[in-house]
Amino acid sequence: MRAVVTGGAGFIGSHLIEHLLARGDEVICIEHAEADTRWISGLSIDYRDHGVERTAQLCAALDGADVVFHLAGLTQARRSSDYYAVNTEGTAHLLEAASQLGSRAPRIILASSLAAVGPGQRGKPITLADVPRPLSHYGRSKLLAEVMMRAYRDSVPGVILRLPAVYGPRERAVLTFFRMVQRGIALTVGDWSREVSMLYVSDLVDGFVAAASNRDAVGHTFYLAHPEPLSWRHFAEVVARELGRDPVLVSVPQTIARVVALGAEAGALVRRTAAILNRDRIKEIFQPGWVCDVSLAIERLGFRPRYPLTDGVHATAVWYREAGWI
Repeated sequence: MRAVVTGGAGFIGSHLIEHLLARGDEVICIEHAEADTRWISGLSIDYRDHGVERTAQLCAALDGADVVFHLAGLTQARRSSDYYAVNTEGTAHLLEAASQLGSRAPRIILASSLAAVGPGQRGKPITLADVPRPLSHYGRSKLLAEVMMRAYRDSVPGVILRLPAVYGPRERAVLTFFRMVQRGIALTVGDWSREVSMLYVSDLVDGFVAAASNRDAVGHTFYLAHPEPLSWRHFAEVVARELGRDPVLVSVPQTIARVVALGAEAGALVRRTAAILNRDRIKEIFQPGWVCDVSLAIERLGFRPRYPLTDGVHATAVWYREAGWI
């Protein structure tokens, strides 16, 4: 199979590329010019650093491809408009390029997010029947990317995958939490009982491959996550056991968190960087439920996650230790 991976130098993309190469696929990786390529350096791929901005370059890269895994996107941005420029307009450029190939258009697998739909209620998973109500610019930009996918559905075969929090080797957001627990404290914003869906990166890669090969997947949207939801407290407990620690659990109130986020935004503005923590993110974190219904993926894609939380946390911790990150 000839596969194109946009955003392939990142955490998820690098794992996907390694998997595709291991099974003998030909891989083209599309990244932006300033991308950190440490995880894919030395791999036998066709690397192109023109990003997803120009339709002509994308059309040349997609010509002859069987599938495109569209992972390129911003999760942090200096300005809200940047989310739409990359996440929405970048998707539109990719789809336009694919449509110009006519009957040779490859299948597009869009990596979307639960943020595109918005939160659910405690004890009630988010389903495909729920009306999307994204809380952040990131979520809205991803929802508009999904709208673009549907707009091209008559000319480009597509599959939308809505992803939860993904963790595993090379991931840095969860690394911060591991490091806190290692030091004897577990800090969260909001209620420790809030419910979330999570997914280990190898299971996500399996889901991508299933969406690329299953003929019944085209034209549909799927949630991918481990079918067992968890509370953030339970996640902290599993990490603590893995690291052999008994951390103090600290919850930051929303009012304080918003002040901290405002300060982080101001500091990022001065440094001309993207704020890791912002008010949109605080709004999302404080919601009681980010659990999704994965039954359709299980039924139609044969999606069977192999890593329960304990195994995924163990594999992640082992990699962090070997890499000297904890």
